[in-house]
Amino acid sequence: MQSTEGWTLPHSFRSLLEEHMVAQTACAVFDISHTRKLSIRGSGAQFWLENALRRRIADLRDGSCFTLPSETQEGFFLSACLLRESAGCFFIIGSTQMVRTVEDKLREKVSHAAVEIRDETEGWCGMALMGPRTGEVLGRVLRGVQLPFLGDFTRFYLQGEQLLIGRLALQGENEKEQSYEFFCPAVSGISWYESFIGAGAQPCGFATRELLRLERMQG
Repeated sequence: MQSTEGWTLPHSFRSLLEEHMVAQTACAVFDISHTRKLSIRGSGAQFWLENALRRRIADLRDGSCFTLPSETQEGFFLSACLLRESAGCFFIIGSTQMVRTVEDKLREKVSHAAVEIRDETEGWCGMALMGPRTGEVLGRVLRGVQLPFLGDFTRFYLQGEQLLIGRLALQGENEKEQSYEFFCPAVSGISWYESFIGAGAQPCGFATRELLRLERMQG
C-alpha cells in the first residue's frame, strides 16, 4: 500500500512488469476514487471559469473536456480535467492539489449568487480502465452504452444509477489507445469494480499507473 494526497492506495497486486504487460496487452483496471470531483453550476459558471483558468470555455462543446496543465510533486504527476455539460454546468476531476488550486482561484473571483461550487468527491467512486481489450470489457458490463471518443464524456443511467464515463486524457493517452475513466455512486463502487474484473479486467496498482503516465509524458 502507499499513500498519496491523504488516500491509501494499493501499490501493486503483482510485479510491476506483470501489471505493465496487462495494460499493454489486455485490460487493466485502476482505482482512482482518490481523485477530487468538483461541481461548478450556475448562470455565471462559464464566465467565472474563464476568468479563473484564463482560457476560453465557450468554445468547448457540451459533453467535451480538456486537460489542465500538469504539475509534479514528490515524484507524482498531478493532473485535472474540466468537463463541460452545458454553459451552466461543469465538473472538474483530478488530483486533490490540482483541483484545489483551481477551486481557490475560482473562489477568489466568484459571485456566490451566480455560481455554486460543490465538492462531490465522497459521493463518487472512480475507475480507470486501459489496454487493447478495454472496449470488450466495457461492452460486456455497460451493454448498449455508446463509448465516448477521446476528449468526450457522457452521463447515463444503468441499473437505476447515474454513471459517467469519459476519455479524459488524464494519462496523456492518444486516440489509438483504449483508456477510459468510469465514475459511479460510492455506495456501488465495489460492485462495479467486481463487474469489470468478472468481465476480464485485471486489477493493477498505483505504481503501474504512474509508470504508464511517465512513459506517455516522456514519449
